[in-house]
Amino acid sequence: MPGKGNAFVNAINTQKSAIPVLDHLGNGVYKAVVITENSAGDKFIDPTGQGIVAAYVPALGDSPEEPRFFRHAQTGALFNVPDKQGTTILVFFADHGNLTEGFWFATSTDVVDVVCGGVSGKGKVDGSGLAEGVFCDVPTLKIHEDQYWVEEDDETLPNSATNKILADQGTFSDTLRGTTTTNPRRDAGYKTEGGKQASQHSKVMGVKSSGGSSFSIDDGSISEDGTIHPEQIRIVTSSGAGVILDGGNDFIYVVNSSGSGWVEIGASGEVMVYAEGSLNMRTEKDFNVRADKNINLEAKENVNIKSIEGNTKINSDKEIHLRSKGNTMLQTEATLNVNVGVNGYVTTGGKLHLNGPTAPESELILVTEHPDMQDLACTIVKDTIVSEMPTHEPFVRPHSKELSTSKFAIDSASDNGLAKAGMPRSSSGNPHR
Repeated sequence: MPGKGNAFVNAINTQKSAIPVLDHLGNGVYKAVVITENSAGDKFIDPTGQGIVAAYVPALGDSPEEPRFFRHAQTGALFNVPDKQGTTILVFFADHGNLTEGFWFATSTDVVDVVCGGVSGKGKVDGSGLAEGVFCDVPTLKIHEDQYWVEEDDETLPNSATNKILADQGTFSDTLRGTTTTNPRRDAGYKTEGGKQASQHSKVMGVKSSGGSSFSIDDGSISEDGTIHPEQIRIVTSSGAGVILDGGNDFIYVVNSSGSGWVEIGASGEVMVYAEGSLNMRTEKDFNVRADKNINLEAKENVNIKSIEGNTKINSDKEIHLRSKGNTMLQTEATLNVNVGVNGYVTTGGKLHLNGPTAPESELILVTEHPDMQDLACTIVKDTIVSEMPTHEPFVRPHSKELSTSKFAIDSASDNGLAKAGMPRSSSGNPHR
């Protein structure tokens, strides 16, 4: 790592006048090739986590077996380090070409990809069902791993594995919430009906991690064939969980990777929430709900309402209708008062029994207890009818999954690290719990 062979470097610096190429080190920027491991198995990984990269400079006659080390000339707060073997970076030597002052400041790549899972295009028939049947004309996320692939027809490029994630999520055929055309190359490929080039300036910017998570900003565009590309900001993880802010279509969408829960704020002011599991809300003060039209509550099973320390009141400025297809039970453990302001009517299809035989009792709502957090102290809420109850943090989430991370991180981990994490590799090379 840095400092290795300093005596050699210092010796070279004192002999710059004797080596012509060294006279030009401070006069320009060089292309260097990232090396993460040489043929001898030596790994070059920055142990300081400060963005130091190992690379060799072909123009200086460097060997990939003994790369130089370049510090990160970071611009602003954005931090992103190239970690793939063979990546071309731009480097320079500060202080008039001092070989100990090497810095990298940018990557030079022919394939610019800023979105998770790739950009949508014509699907390739690969036996997975993509580009076949009802999905024949559905845009499919594609993989561009080489500069020459950019010129290939979409049908020949491999389909991205993210298509399966979107299919499970339920957004695969949704071009606003699932697949995307966000790509810097998009606006450069427009042509008129006569075949003339009609490129526009790129309206896309973003960053994508080595594991596939991405943050992209797309100002949208309209192609020569009339295709509308939406204005969106997307934050998406490699597993598919994402946040989408759509300016032109005016909605905000949040979804987890499996699609088992999502929230959307729509253009008309509608707020939609879907939960495959429970939807739990809790307030330590008032919980107010008002609709200027109707409030509709429906449960496939039971509707339970309970007040603990206060009263349960139902008032109406007009009529109150209570109706059941089964029996109706009305019971009080104290006095029952019926006060009628005008007339009172009781109609029965059979007999009317007063004071006997004994009427059936109504059923009690089952109660339970849940842990609570008050003033940062653990307490218990007893005799509650809610099945789950959020609390002030720290909150123990009953549905939390076993701790995991991205596939990229798992693939990059050592066998020892995986074993200690309880995820040892199987004989096939895949980790398992």
